[in-house]
Amino acid sequence: MSTRNITWAEVVELFRQRGLPPSTRENLHEGEYVLHAGNAVVTGNFPLNRGEPHPWDVAWDIGCVVDGDLTVSGSVYDVDDGAAALVVLGDLRTTGIHTTCDPKIVVTGDTTAEVVFGEYTDKYLEFRGDLRAAVQVWLAECAPDHVGGTLSGRLVQPPCADHTHLNAAEVEATTVPVADLLVPEVLDGAGGVDGDALRERLVAGLPVLRG
Repeated sequence: MSTRNITWAEVVELFRQRGLPPSTRENLHEGEYVLHAGNAVVTGNFPLNRGEPHPWDVAWDIGCVVDGDLTVSGSVYDVDDGAAALVVLGDLRTTGIHTTCDPKIVVTGDTTAEVVFGEYTDKYLEFRGDLRAAVQVWLAECAPDHVGGTLSGRLVQPPCADHTHLNAAEVEATTVPVADLLVPEVLDGAGGVDGDALRERLVAGLPVLRG
């Protein structure tokens, strides 16, 4: 499998070949991307932060495109504004997705994780297949921009939010108490989830789900 830099024109052509609608590229920043051709398996985390190395030793300008499935044994996360884009032209499997900044994440296949956490509105999150996790936390008006399949899991949302806020074709919400699913170290003591504690455990590779 090869990894190289590609121009924005090459990104646009690749999206056209893979059948993505124009709206996908219109929600991404133009510039140079890193392309990984074929399926990818990443041991550890996949940070979307500038100053942190991504899994491939190729400098990125805007972000990364994986032309295949992406499996991350750790988590996909950001901590700073100016987060990278991550486009997966296939399935994404990861322990966690944790975003509190401004990433652009596009997955054309199904996405599976133990936990998904989002708490920022200046982002673009497009999941064209299913989005499945044991726990999904969507706070501060943050939500996926599009879920083409089924969004499933135990949902943690503001009291005023409903399922239409999640922009999913179908929602399968479980009713298991969050405290029965997540380890106590990531709970806030008021029945909610401590986002910082959750990110710290995910990045450290510590368990976030009860055994």
